[in-house]
Amino acid sequence: MSRLRGSAAVMTLGGLLLTLSVSHHVREIAVLSTQLGPMIALFLDGSLSLGLIYAGYWLRQRNLTATTEWSVGIWTIFGGLVGATIAGITLTVEVIEGRPLVEPQFRLLVSAGGGALVLFTAGYYAARQQTLNHRYETLFNNTIQITGLLRLDGSIIEINDTALEFGGLERDNVVNEQFDEISWWTHSEEVKKGIQDAIAQARDGGFVRYETEARGADGLRTIEVSAKPVTNENGEVIQLIVAGYDITDKQRQREHLRVLHRLMRHNMRNDLMKVNGWTQMAATAVSREERMSHANRVKNILDSWEKMTGELKEVQKLIESESGKPDHKLPGDFLPDIVESQQSKHPEADISLTLDAPFTGRIPVYVQKAIIEAIDNAVAASTEETPTVGVTVANTDNNWIKITIADDGPGIPPAEAAVLETGQESALMHGSALGIWKIRMAVKQAGGNISVDDLSNGTALQFQLPSRGQQQQSLARV
Repeated sequence: MSRLRGSAAVMTLGGLLLTLSVSHHVREIAVLSTQLGPMIALFLDGSLSLGLIYAGYWLRQRNLTATTEWSVGIWTIFGGLVGATIAGITLTVEVIEGRPLVEPQFRLLVSAGGGALVLFTAGYYAARQQTLNHRYETLFNNTIQITGLLRLDGSIIEINDTALEFGGLERDNVVNEQFDEISWWTHSEEVKKGIQDAIAQARDGGFVRYETEARGADGLRTIEVSAKPVTNENGEVIQLIVAGYDITDKQRQREHLRVLHRLMRHNMRNDLMKVNGWTQMAATAVSREERMSHANRVKNILDSWEKMTGELKEVQKLIESESGKPDHKLPGDFLPDIVESQQSKHPEADISLTLDAPFTGRIPVYVQKAIIEAIDNAVAASTEETPTVGVTVANTDNNWIKITIADDGPGIPPAEAAVLETGQESALMHGSALGIWKIRMAVKQAGGNISVDDLSNGTALQFQLPSRGQQQQSLARV
């Protein structure tokens, strides 16, 4: 047996009032000498009752949820009670004042029916608005993309939960602020200018979509940003919708696949040609020394493949790691051990660590892979008898930590610098350059950026890394 719905409650109220109206006015017709007055009164309060019955039937056809129907039903019953109460109070005042009561039942019926119909209408539109708001909030917040509604001046009307979680922000600190002034975009004047241009184009009626870097709670992420206008019935732009989809993981996988493709197409193809040639030469060689020489060349190639495969696996592990959930530590808690280990690994070099200030922010521990690789590369590339490598850690602001690795070597070739800074894998002409790629992927996976600076007596790699406070670290483990 189905439960009583709100529409049935409205029809029941209408039927009750109609029954009372007909019963009352039939008795009037029986005792009065004229039938015109009672008939007019029956038409008035009976029409209100019939209106309620039809309203209940109409409400059932709206396909509303049972909860929404009951909301309208409660409004309707309350309206009937309010109308009857007001009429009753009026009659009570007349009795107190000693005035004769004229048609009290008729007045009660009309007030109850009228009040019920008025609040039925108000309740229906209130419930419909609540449903629309719920649908809007559901669509707005139950999404994996950043979504915001802006005024024409670029200030934020509403922003979804995904955007707030991405930036580690509170709604009250974002709503009514300028969209381009939110911390997602302020790390770079170029990025901020891009957002401003997108808003301007959308305000002029255009649709914009492009890729940029946004600063979230876990560092820099690649975001596909779009902006479009909201127009009224006259085609006038009244608001703007901005959206952002995090494509960081997809982009890193795409870059990694390009590297693999290049290695397979260029490096391994060339090596296979060499292996084929040297094995043929070994097969036709006369002396044992010649055969061993050619065999050693083949072994060196196979060894280089094994090393390259290991490095590719490390890069893949970095890509597949859960960004935002790695282990974070204070720089002073793990960097001294790394530098000490590297000094033992390279006794011929002078490797030092400088911590410029006490640190309260934590950085991902897997960044050590990039630091170790950078030190190894610096020592290997140095032409000095005693290579010098200095690792310096400094706070740039409350949310970023800069690690600088400076050496006295001949410098990084422009092609390899481009790999570090922009990910241009076309420079990877040989498998040994995978170490450079590993540095880039470790830093990017941590949400950071890399820059290469030429010094008067060497090169400096700068890793700009997002830091995380103790509270953020605890929340990340939940």
